[in-house]
Amino acid sequence: MSKKTEFQALDLISAYSEKKKNPSHLELNQIFPNPNQPRLIGKEDTSDLVPSMERLGLIEPILVRKEKGRYLIVAGERRYRAALKLGWKEIPAIITDANEDVCYEMSLAENEKRKNLNPWEVGKAIQYLRKEKKKTADEVSTLLGYSERYVKQLSSIARLDQKSVMELMISGKPLSVKNLEDLLKRKENRGGEIVSPRDAFGQSKVSINIGKLNGKLRENFLKELNSLKKKYGINE
Repeated sequence: MSKKTEFQALDLISAYSEKKKNPSHLELNQIFPNPNQPRLIGKEDTSDLVPSMERLGLIEPILVRKEKGRYLIVAGERRYRAALKLGWKEIPAIITDANEDVCYEMSLAENEKRKNLNPWEVGKAIQYLRKEKKKTADEVSTLLGYSERYVKQLSSIARLDQKSVMELMISGKPLSVKNLEDLLKRKENRGGEIVSPRDAFGQSKVSINIGKLNGKLRENFLKELNSLKKKYGINE
């Protein structure tokens, strides 16, 4: 286990939450999407946002950082694109003075917290942090709240190219960890090797008695369980 290095992005998320009550208002022509961001698929699709923003306005401001006289989006690109489609002139925004690396970490953590990224996108982001920014698996697991084993698992999925991932999505299969790992095996002409620790259990089932939990604890447990089932592609 390597020594942990605290991510400044974790503090930035907290600061971001505190500043939501008093955002600035920036003109849209001053704001630009960041070419280096974790979300790779579906960022142009705003069909779900436009109607709600037209009816309710922007409930949560976007997050930007200033660079060379313009503002680059750290979090909220789809909200920005929806505002453009609605013909807005300005948008509520929180301006951070954090550097590019910290903003990338923050964008990854924020997107993953909202479940805006599929496992392949998370894997590509992890790959970028580990190869380009020399972060350890332990450090990345701190940022995302994952085990080191799961971080390495997602890093393996990142070997897939975007075209293959898009073809899987178009086929109607969910971009679950299991489906992406199966695709990776086929692409790399591998047989029965196990990439995911979940595969080792075959069709095994786990029974849990939650009868002793009170109403609130039971509700929280089931919520977290559903989140885990979604993450690992468990449908039953």
